[in-house]
Amino acid sequence: MKTLNKINSIFFSLLLVAVLLVTGIQGISAAPKSTTINREGVMVSYIGDNYKWARFTTADGKVAYCMDVTKKWPEKSLSASLLGEADKGVRYILENGYPYKSIYGNKAVDQFITQAAVWWYLADTGQTGQLSTELTSTGADPYNIRPLIKKLVDEAKDAKDNVNVTLNVNVNNTNMALSSDGKSFVSEAITPSMTGAGKYTVTVNNGASVVDANGNKKDTFNAGEAFKVVVPSNSIGGTTNFKVTVKASATVNKAYIYQPGGSDYQRVTALYPEEVNVSKDIALVARMDKPRVCVDYVIVGSVRPDPNLTDPTPGKTCYDKGTKYNQEKQLTTRQENCKFNGWYTKDNLTGKWVDGTALNKDMTLYGAWDCGDVINVPNTNSTISLIMVGTGIAALVAGVGIIVYRRKKLTE
Repeated sequence: MKTLNKINSIFFSLLLVAVLLVTGIQGISAAPKSTTINREGVMVSYIGDNYKWARFTTADGKVAYCMDVTKKWPEKSLSASLLGEADKGVRYILENGYPYKSIYGNKAVDQFITQAAVWWYLADTGQTGQLSTELTSTGADPYNIRPLIKKLVDEAKDAKDNVNVTLNVNVNNTNMALSSDGKSFVSEAITPSMTGAGKYTVTVNNGASVVDANGNKKDTFNAGEAFKVVVPSNSIGGTTNFKVTVKASATVNKAYIYQPGGSDYQRVTALYPEEVNVSKDIALVARMDKPRVCVDYVIVGSVRPDPNLTDPTPGKTCYDKGTKYNQEKQLTTRQENCKFNGWYTKDNLTGKWVDGTALNKDMTLYGAWDCGDVINVPNTNSTISLIMVGTGIAALVAGVGIIVYRRKKLTE
């Protein structure tokens, strides 16, 4: 065990050199590598007389839009393979079109506007053939939707890239400070800097807790909020290292392109959300200046009283080296029907702890509870006493029996 602790100490010391450890960034894409493109019907024309376009969905129910105005529509149902990601302009149109946003206030009209905007944007940016002037300028527009299409196209041309999800965690002092009452070690206030995410979570090992600026335990924080790491000082037996992991995530939308059938069919595009996760690890250390030793309390046996109503409880507690420890003072309980049978130096409940012994090295003490079940705790003196008491009682009963018998005989 000592060798393992030494290895762990060396390992964490190496981590402290860098302070900021490995950063993990992982995107979880929901877009399938292949799908089926289903034609769901035809959109009626809302500009001019010649624009009746097909409506498409993917196998997982996403609304899809055609991209190549000069090619033929996919058939009623065609298998399609993923080609890649459309540009930020297409993504912007899908994000702000049907079915995600209301443009005109009518679903059928909104879908027509979105399809027209995709083709118009792609034509203006040289990614598909030119649209007829009937759609872009000369055709009748009884619903006055041409300005809405043009507005969506112009905004798509100015669209920005997805905001990258970034996370950075800087620590000025990795050494945790002992609180004024000496009861705990506390880190400095740590405020991660983030982009693209509104919340972050914190986890820590080795029995430490995460708190907010007011000392309240929590593990999830809003962007801009600070956290601290706290650990009871009585659990620190010298130098203890802590690994703190900060994580943030956000969902970004991506427009993916699928090719149904052969290249003579129009490509289609659909919007898929993608979760992006980022994480940072930092290392903190709590160091007790005074020499400390730790006692690991282990409860043996099947009896387990409610720990919320019981002292002592299992776990590790550390003391100044040389402390004269009186375990009997620790044996308090609020259990009504349970008795604690004391601490022993061996797991078979032998070698009872001698009060007043100085703690000069780390050790384990074993104890057991009796809540109605019999727990045999070896104790020669008490055993002899019980035998003597039992023998005395037996002799007394025998004597009383003789006296009663003799009296009966005398009265006959």
